[in-house]
Amino acid sequence: MSAYHLTFFFDLNRAHATVIRRFDASLGGVHGIGLNDLHLLQVLDQAPERRLRRIDLAQQLGVTASGVTWMLRPLTQRGLITSQPSEEDGRVTFAVLTPAGRQLLADAMPTARRIAADLLGPEANKEELTRVAAVITRFG
Repeated sequence: MSAYHLTFFFDLNRAHATVIRRFDASLGGVHGIGLNDLHLLQVLDQAPERRLRRIDLAQQLGVTASGVTWMLRPLTQRGLITSQPSEEDGRVTFAVLTPAGRQLLADAMPTARRIAADLLGPEANKEELTRVAAVITRFG
């Protein structure tokens, strides 16, 4: 492994922190959620019946099971997510997107798209972003 490999990850880590800070400030100021919250709501919105087992949600978000539980707590308190026990297995619960969660997601997505466009700038094109995404998706 050469120095530029590690430098790439240092740069990626710094970029991640910057992006989270910018999204959280902007989304939080308008919609009261951060980028991680938005991602969680979006994953549930795309899931069958808008629900997922917590372990599946954690896997899709790239966090631990306890991490997703920690993320769900404030969203549940706000009525954006609810918990639903499995009918087949009493040990399993689903995180379910509520109508209020769907509405917040719909309201927040245009703001998030503007933030993303501002962060990337007008010079970012689909081909460039596709190449970068191909590198990043190797890690997940």
